[in-house]
Amino acid sequence: MKKVVFALIACVFLCRQAAYAQIEVPKSIRVGIIYGEAAKEAVTITYDDRQEEYAKDDIEDEIVLTSSENIIKVNDVAYRGKIILKKAETGNMSVINEVSLEDYVAAVISREMSPSFEMEALKAQAVAARTYAIKNLKKHEKHGFSVCTGVDCQVYGGMSGEHERTIKAAYETAGKVLTYDGKLAQTVYFATSGGHTEDAKYVWGSDIPYLKGVSDKYESAEVYGAKWKREMSAAQIAEALNKRGLDLGNIINVEVLSVSPAGSVYEIKITGDKGEKIYKNESCRTFLGYDILLSQAYTVTKGDDLYIETTSGKALSSNLSILSADGTSHYKGESLYLKGTDDRALALPKESGNYIFSGRGYGHLVGMSQNGANAMAKAGFTYDEILKHYYTGTEIYKES
Repeated sequence: MKKVVFALIACVFLCRQAAYAQIEVPKSIRVGIIYGEAAKEAVTITYDDRQEEYAKDDIEDEIVLTSSENIIKVNDVAYRGKIILKKAETGNMSVINEVSLEDYVAAVISREMSPSFEMEALKAQAVAARTYAIKNLKKHEKHGFSVCTGVDCQVYGGMSGEHERTIKAAYETAGKVLTYDGKLAQTVYFATSGGHTEDAKYVWGSDIPYLKGVSDKYESAEVYGAKWKREMSAAQIAEALNKRGLDLGNIINVEVLSVSPAGSVYEIKITGDKGEKIYKNESCRTFLGYDILLSQAYTVTKGDDLYIETTSGKALSSNLSILSADGTSHYKGESLYLKGTDDRALALPKESGNYIFSGRGYGHLVGMSQNGANAMAKAGFTYDEILKHYYTGTEIYKES
């Protein structure tokens, strides 16, 4: 019996090791600084008290530049590590920064999260940023690097993004990544949840076991985006849709068709006098443009609907009927005065007819809320507890 037990323990250990055998944490990472349509004809490189101009015609394939001080400037922007000048597909020049993974993570943290946040929140961001980078090492492989510097990957600005607190967070979690079932997790994150995160399937359509909506009760209601409201006229909605290539004519109605258990809109119908359009999943946030609706967690009401407090709760003014000596009539939105024996009156002004989007949260709401992580850190949670809360069933892994 003991042999069987030991055999089972050995099997569990070896199987676990085998599951993690696919995970390699690189020492450095290649970041695309200038590439694609932005590729340059020439750049200025400053290092080791030298300044040199490099033109596209100087490069046959690529040139690798290093500095004894580990600092190289590209057009006056400072980077650590190496700078690689590479011939681009357009014939111009791509610029790539090959930098140590931890220096990259330290610089990313302060661009994605405020350095003033609690240290445990910064450490959680460090692990999330490191994991995300390694998970997406082949994202820009065709351009000769792994990740870019923008929101398409993670925001990175070289040494300008470094801060002593983010450096500390990166190096005190060095090499640690987040895993699920022995594989790297997709550690997406966002700014503010407004109280609850969201399942990936309601945003991107994929049911991912560790990207499930969870309560975010520690997050402060005072942070930006916790609660928000946007009001748009039918004409403004039509104009926003036109800018995105859709002409529905005059907008007649905006109707939410489906919401998630956490309250996110994942199906909405826009009707105009020229037709209708149904948006699903993440497009329910972006159909008017990325800078209007802050998240998918919102409701839509019409401006001529007022909420009235009654003895049985809230009622919409459009559903209000008036009983008078002349009979019952329906309230049509004009000013209404109710006068009692105490000579008090209540006026309900007619509203604009605009569409009002009332929401919570800022971002896609999937994975870790950065403001929520900061609040959890203030409440005494450690970075690994924060990560395991937002990414269901995950574990921290580090190469031995």
